[in-house]
Amino acid sequence: MPAQTKRRLQLPTELELERIVTLKEAHALSGLSPDCWRDNYRHLIIQLSPRRQGIKLKHVLGVGQPAA
Repeated sequence: MPAQTKRRLQLPTELELERIVTLKEAHALSGLSPDCWRDNYRHLIIQLSPRRQGIKLKHVLGVGQPAA
């Protein structure tokens, strides 16, 4: 039986940036630890459930970059 792969819907860029990623994914993309996200960027964190937190992809990619 072949291994199943996750298929994601390809979204336009402006919608893809609104996607919510987990703190673990944010760590992989930005290099900031989940604790750093919680301590310094709590205002960007979205509570998904009592135990899950996420951040919009546009915020992960924008951290550390000056506002345009």
